[in-house]
Amino acid sequence: MSPEIEATPPLPRRRNRRAKPRWGRARWLRAMAGPQAMVALPVVAAGVWLTGYEAAAIVAALGLPALLLLSGLTPLGRPGPGSGTFDHVLTRTEAQDVIDDIMAHCRRNRTSTAALIVQVDGPGLSGHDWGDRTMDRALTACTRRIEAVMRDRDAVFRMGDQRIAIVLQPTRRVDLDLAIMIADRVQLTLTEPVSLDGELLNLGSRVGICTADASPQRSGVALLAAADCALGAALRQEDGAVRAFTPAMKQEVEVAKRLVLQVGPALEAGEIRPWFQAQVAAGTGALTGFEALARWYHPDLGILTPAQFLHAVEASGAGGALGEVMLRASLAALARWDAAGLHVPHVGVNLSLEELRDPRLADRIIWEVDRHDVPASRISVEILETVTLADAEDAIMQNVERLRAAGFRLDLDDFGTGAASISHIARFGVHRIKIDRSFIAGLEADSEKRRVVNAILSLAGQLNIETLAEGVETPAQAEALAGMGCDHLQGYHVARPMPFEDALAWARGRMTPPPERDLARLEPRGTA
Repeated sequence: MSPEIEATPPLPRRRNRRAKPRWGRARWLRAMAGPQAMVALPVVAAGVWLTGYEAAAIVAALGLPALLLLSGLTPLGRPGPGSGTFDHVLTRTEAQDVIDDIMAHCRRNRTSTAALIVQVDGPGLSGHDWGDRTMDRALTACTRRIEAVMRDRDAVFRMGDQRIAIVLQPTRRVDLDLAIMIADRVQLTLTEPVSLDGELLNLGSRVGICTADASPQRSGVALLAAADCALGAALRQEDGAVRAFTPAMKQEVEVAKRLVLQVGPALEAGEIRPWFQAQVAAGTGALTGFEALARWYHPDLGILTPAQFLHAVEASGAGGALGEVMLRASLAALARWDAAGLHVPHVGVNLSLEELRDPRLADRIIWEVDRHDVPASRISVEILETVTLADAEDAIMQNVERLRAAGFRLDLDDFGTGAASISHIARFGVHRIKIDRSFIAGLEADSEKRRVVNAILSLAGQLNIETLAEGVETPAQAEALAGMGCDHLQGYHVARPMPFEDALAWARGRMTPPPERDLARLEPRGTA
């Protein structure tokens, strides 16, 4: 761990903007106590000495350096613009005051700045139910790391909710390229695991940026709100996302807030329902299952993907309700496929970490499947790899063990993106590993990715676990994966996600023999 953060003077109340004489004295103080005063010091002291006023000369010789020392503080005793770190979590009002000071400095000196808000996340935090004190220690360690890669007079402070704010020291030019470069530097330092109570935490981050030039107004309130708005956009994207504020983002944030209020009624009204993406055998192309993926048929915004509304589900606490809707619809789909004479071995449904923390989850799923008279083996419960890092939680383990004992298949989703070890995989008893799409993209031309995928396939083979490659988009990728021994494929090369009726027609076409006229076009091969 790094040394303790040095304490700084406590932040005062918001300054009284009507106290103009105080600011007049402040400007005089800065002018008299700047570096130019040190240049004039020998001349002033000598002049006073020659007049015969020795005491006055001593005062001049000692007083001017003292004024120069005080020039690093604002008139109210607050650390000056970009003064470094703070020894406590700042409220929003305190943060706005700090940024107001920096923005005022920019106006006076024709300089610029930028605000970055970093949201610390990742499996190391989400995969454990940390207490407040332990979480505080982890975030303090992250703050220290950020301080270490910033300049001395960049302001770095925590704001609560796993957020750390950075306000850059005013300089002549602060553009978006510079802010993004700093965001990359910050994210890089946060990728190193944090050691806490003998355990290594794997962390990630998302960052929202706003430069002073892009801020709607030149004030601390506006700059902070704009950076917060950009962070909100980053939180709706993939891990590690960095977003910069644009005027259009304000509307996006308003839409996101509206979705939070609408998602509950939408679930009750049946506006959110599954689309199905096919999974096939890598060697033969035979249909081996579907994955149920949520779509929101929004009356005003059209069809929304999970990336566009899952944040609203999480913010509204509707994760459990969404899971129930998806499970019931998947069970109904299996019944309709059966009625159509189509054999769909199983359907995958996703369970979030929050759902798995519900001690009654397994009972509800088992009851629902029994009610629909569907064998448990035809439902694949998909859990993220990061969930396995929370194996110390009794509720999660009990749910997983009960579902496995009841006959449900367990798929480990997005494998390779977290830090699941062989012991984690073995303990959870998963039936199939789903290799994350990041390892599949460009696989056919990237020898390093092929080595990684080969290692995953080898590990799975030794553990007698099936494998599925996600994000397969080209014939070359499909051929390479089949040759490497991957069991199943899923991705746009196989089929895009589609509503049930389209999935029904797709499955029929997959299982129907080719027409005779197509067979007649085949060229003869061999000598028989």
